[in-house]
Amino acid sequence: MKQKLTIAVADFSPFIMSDGGQYRGFEIDLWERIAEEIGVGFEYRKCDFKEVLPLLEAHQADVGLAGITITEEREKHIDFSHETLDSGLLIAVKKDRNKPKFFETIETIVREGGRLLRSAAFGIAIFIVLAGNVLWFAERGVDTFDRQYFPGIFEAFWLTVVSMSTVGFGDYIPETWFGRIVTTGIIFSGAVIFGLLVAQVSAFLAVRKVKGEINTSRDLYGKKVATVAGSTSIDVLRRVNAEIIPVSGANEAYGKLKEGAVDAVVFDAPVAIYYAKNDRDRQIEVVGELFEKQKYGIALREGSEWREPINRAILKIVESGRYDALYKKWFGENLTMEV
Repeated sequence: MKQKLTIAVADFSPFIMSDGGQYRGFEIDLWERIAEEIGVGFEYRKCDFKEVLPLLEAHQADVGLAGITITEEREKHIDFSHETLDSGLLIAVKKDRNKPKFFETIETIVREGGRLLRSAAFGIAIFIVLAGNVLWFAERGVDTFDRQYFPGIFEAFWLTVVSMSTVGFGDYIPETWFGRIVTTGIIFSGAVIFGLLVAQVSAFLAVRKVKGEINTSRDLYGKKVATVAGSTSIDVLRRVNAEIIPVSGANEAYGKLKEGAVDAVVFDAPVAIYYAKNDRDRQIEVVGELFEKQKYGIALREGSEWREPINRAILKIVESGRYDALYKKWFGENLTMEV
């Protein structure tokens, strides 16, 4: 076996962080313990995230470390170790950006409150049809409406609508006592119906104000979202029709977020949490829950002779409790804890 391995690494805090040729991070600590277990020398080769896998495929590197998600597509070209971390994706936003705007709020009501609005519209239409028919039959023997069902029923519908809305233009006035009782009931019913509808919309807006305009992956529709080029986040963002802004690394992405050049950043949960916790300006916050759950592993050349030794070393490190110590060092007790 080759006794000195080339390790392709890309900055991806807190997995990999470099400073003047010195490397630290969760995967650096884990790899160095693995290397010690299998007794192999190594050297780091720094590159961009999107270059890690091509270097392995070209046999210009033996191992790839960069918070790499294990996927079926990637395993067609490279090998992976046992999984080293369970995680997923999170959304980060700028705190003052995550406030509802008028037109975006209206769009959200139509998109997310569509079921409520459709149900309300259907219910109001049924009420108008029923009440209008009762009114027409109540007034059919007098001259309130046209004595023919058509167009008389449409005149009755009109009186029902203006009575519900309490506008009362006065162009149609019921003459029978039964018609007046029905109209009175329509007025009170309209007040209740519209009151409930306004209350529901107000409650929806209040929740949106608290939660912000971006809270789940669905809210990324049409938004400018930065993520690392070549990462699995790209496919996720395509599915929700976000406007993808590819970047080379997390520092660039969060820089764009602070400048207002993007609406949100989508990253692996460890990266999102790390940056939010370590943001000196306290401008960044993580919103929503973990989505698109993923498993991470150490990437290897296809058919690598080092896969089995590395897997055995990972199992040994886990069983000895050293993995738990590394996990707590970099992520705390819970990877998705509140920021």
